[in-house]
Amino acid sequence: MDVPSALPPRPGLLTSLLRWGVACAAMPPLLTPALLLGPVSPGASDALMRAWCLWARRVFGVDVEVVDHNAGRYDDAAYVFLQLNQTSLGETFVTPPALPRPSLIFMNLGFALLPFAGWVPVAQGSTVVVRRWHAQARRAVDRAQEALRRGASYYMSIEGRRSPDGSLGPYKKGAAVLAIGAGATIVPMVFHGVRAVLPHGEWRVSPGRVRVELLPAIRTEGLRYEDRDALVERLRELAEAHGLGRPPG
Repeated sequence: MDVPSALPPRPGLLTSLLRWGVACAAMPPLLTPALLLGPVSPGASDALMRAWCLWARRVFGVDVEVVDHNAGRYDDAAYVFLQLNQTSLGETFVTPPALPRPSLIFMNLGFALLPFAGWVPVAQGSTVVVRRWHAQARRAVDRAQEALRRGASYYMSIEGRRSPDGSLGPYKKGAAVLAIGAGATIVPMVFHGVRAVLPHGEWRVSPGRVRVELLPAIRTEGLRYEDRDALVERLRELAEAHGLGRPPG
């Protein structure tokens, strides 16, 4: 689980460079078409992104197990796939194939600027938020709510940033406001083992096993804006019940 603990040793420099070279060599042939198809065929673009992620997993020796507590039963409702613990950039190639349906991303500007990994979701119509620019952040939530009402699904993290040590950071209210305002169903997601594969601030990826759990869906129909704090607290308790780390102190 991604709680504070000793990390495995990193692969050697040459091995890591070789693996990154092989993983990145597949980016132009797979993700350039994904980038071009994003505005006109998001589904095809998503399939190409998933293909690259699976290739990167294979190159780095990362085995991902997905445990879906909803047994794959997702109707036509709008969903917010909500990550409860954000610890590693390794989630970039772990997450897309783990999502049960193509989803837009509610992401910060820093991630949107990442070559291909951020560009492709932007081309697909994902929402970029500049958190320190409060007026823009509110407009971003409004745009995402409108997309959810039209039937889109979103993937986002409830934490403001990645945790350096695997503990849970402060939970933001934006995800709850977004889901409640659109009447979307929240599917909480917890990640185990990603930090061991690629720790915060590291670039050398270790082979390993990751488990992604999609927890039972939480419907927000009937909830109001005033219920956002209680919903955030419920999600926090859910994360801690699944063994995720608490903030230091």
